[in-house]
Amino acid sequence: MKARGLLLLLGLGLALLLAACGGQTGSGGGGGGGGGGGNTITVRQLDATPLVGAYYRTGGGSWQALSFTGGEATFTASGDYEVAVRCQGGGLADVQLFKASPTLTRTVVFACGGGGSGGGSSKQFEVNLPASIGGTPVQAGDFVFVGESSQEYTGSNPVTLYPYMPDGPQDVLLTVLRPVGSPPTSVTPIGYKLVNLNLTGPGPFAVNATGWQPFSAVRTITFNPPSGFIGSPVVYFFKDGMKVPSIVGGLGRYGTLATSGKYLGLAQAQSSGYQDQLFALKETGGADWNVSFLAPWATGQFSVSGDTLTFNHPQAQAYVFSAYYGFLEDSDTGSSLRVEITLYGGGGASYTVPVVPGLSYRLADPATRSVSFSLNAFRGDPARFQNLLVGGFSESALTGLDVSAAQRQGSFTGSSYTLP
Repeated sequence: MKARGLLLLLGLGLALLLAACGGQTGSGGGGGGGGGGGNTITVRQLDATPLVGAYYRTGGGSWQALSFTGGEATFTASGDYEVAVRCQGGGLADVQLFKASPTLTRTVVFACGGGGSGGGSSKQFEVNLPASIGGTPVQAGDFVFVGESSQEYTGSNPVTLYPYMPDGPQDVLLTVLRPVGSPPTSVTPIGYKLVNLNLTGPGPFAVNATGWQPFSAVRTITFNPPSGFIGSPVVYFFKDGMKVPSIVGGLGRYGTLATSGKYLGLAQAQSSGYQDQLFALKETGGADWNVSFLAPWATGQFSVSGDTLTFNHPQAQAYVFSAYYGFLEDSDTGSSLRVEITLYGGGGASYTVPVVPGLSYRLADPATRSVSFSLNAFRGDPARFQNLLVGGFSESALTGLDVSAAQRQGSFTGSSYTLP
């Protein structure tokens, strides 16, 4: 097995997953209760990228400018409300549109720029393994993990890894997992070591062979993707004091530690042509995990007519539609703009895309447009699903997390379209 083979089998990784599920990333607070008392709506920008403008309206009324202090703006709403933001550039959507009601969420979060939580760079780790961990001999073919980086143990020390991690003092979790089967169908969690390191510069950072512990318990993962889909699950551990989570298992099993913290299960599956992808993210509580996906998108569950989008995924509680090009354009230059639309509300829902005065965009000509899009149905709050890159990891942000998404990539031309 190649050195990265097990990691690839375990999953796509958090960064790839979150990038795939809509460009925007939310904050750790998520929906429901995050905006203060009553019907106060809080709009929170998570980065410092300059804005062309930001507006809101309630009940289909006139658009009002939002004024930000310390990255936040507020307004009140008794029913449906909309928020529209245009960024001056950055790695994510140029125009971001939101529609919800106070009963669904009182917090709107957005970011204009890309990037992760706290930044980071490649660090060289030199890891020394003991002869055995908890009575289990360490053997060639075992894998060492730091964060999302892995390297196969060949039978001699040290094992060199290059995880991408933030600078500064932090707790770092290293784990040893043994593949079961060829190709692997499960893993045997062997042991772990939790150390505090000051990761300043590229390293190397030495980890000695003392202090390794066996996992306290081994939990099962049940993974049954829909027919025609392939994928894999992975479980991470995170505790306050760490800056990035580390893998503690995947495929069929994961290990738990003799210390408090959170276990984050991440699963993905894709259709044979990669047009459809399914994602699940769950705080497992350190228990057995039965992965639950949404059903894939089906024919007719999404349609476009001019400037109106209609969604009808029966399991959805929210939708995110992203158009990479061809749907909106700059009203001054005519250049294509990236747009992301977040619509709270499940089952059948429709959204007429507004043209907001002051944000200098317009709808592309429906008769001649050619649109490339990503369509997501969410069970749970999409802000919680998207929060972990910009909002950052914390035990509180992970508590009770249980969301999943069904994604379809596609394209269409002209005024009307129905999902095939």
